[in-house]
Amino acid sequence: MEENQIIHKHFTLRNNLGYDINGDIRYKFASVEKPVIIICHSFMAFKDWGFFPYVAKVFAEAGYVSVIFNFLFNGVVGNDNRITDFDNFRKNTFSQEIDDLQSVIDYIWEGQIGQGIIDRTRIVLLGHSRGGGIVLLQTSRDDRIKGLISWSTIATFDRWTKHQKEEWKELGYLPLGKDLAISPLKLGIDLLNDVELNRDKLDLTKAASNIKIPWLIIHGRADVIVPYSEAEILYKVSNHSMTDLKLLDKVGHLYNAASQDEDNYETLRKIINLTLRWLKFKIK
Repeated sequence: MEENQIIHKHFTLRNNLGYDINGDIRYKFASVEKPVIIICHSFMAFKDWGFFPYVAKVFAEAGYVSVIFNFLFNGVVGNDNRITDFDNFRKNTFSQEIDDLQSVIDYIWEGQIGQGIIDRTRIVLLGHSRGGGIVLLQTSRDDRIKGLISWSTIATFDRWTKHQKEEWKELGYLPLGKDLAISPLKLGIDLLNDVELNRDKLDLTKAASNIKIPWLIIHGRADVIVPYSEAEILYKVSNHSMTDLKLLDKVGHLYNAASQDEDNYETLRKIINLTLRWLKFKIK
């Protein structure tokens, strides 16, 4: 096997509810164990959506092991590349996503994923948007994590108006489109209950104040989905001796990379290169 060849394997693990979580591991062949970057996808995305496979591949090319997985209730069946299980999607909660990530980390820590390949003493979490909130919470409570990377990350999970919440409670779900025949995706009532009943557990600013390891926050100033002010909120309460904040002009939420056609991943590569330079100095 050639030394620079990227090895890409699918894996399936059983989470604490007894359901299967599907993921991918990518790495270059080597005789030494390498740091692992666990990537958490954003809302209405999945491991094979948009730029995520490219990001996972580039990190592997740079000498890291990349692991990316589908959250249990993201609506994707197996290794499909679209959301088709709308009932599954409706069951999702933030607490469940935290549990899913915990399962992946546990499997890595126990050597059931990447044994002989992954250096378990150098686990790094990377999340985009809502996935960034999940990795932030996990890092704040898990001393196995040695580096945290936030791309366009939210500063709160509570993102709905009073009117939306009233409709949500009345219907038992919140539609994500005006016409369910065209867009059948719904947020289930369990998600709203999770937000309202677990405010302390899901408090991202509280979690940010508890981060004691190297943390990189990257956010675009042109982000209209998650304003860059949310990055500033997280940075304000963080340990500034351990945290680096990078605000980028003329950069939006998806880095012109929902598809490669937008700018041939030029903006995305800038984000990745910033991240790789940071990793080189922070994760020894």
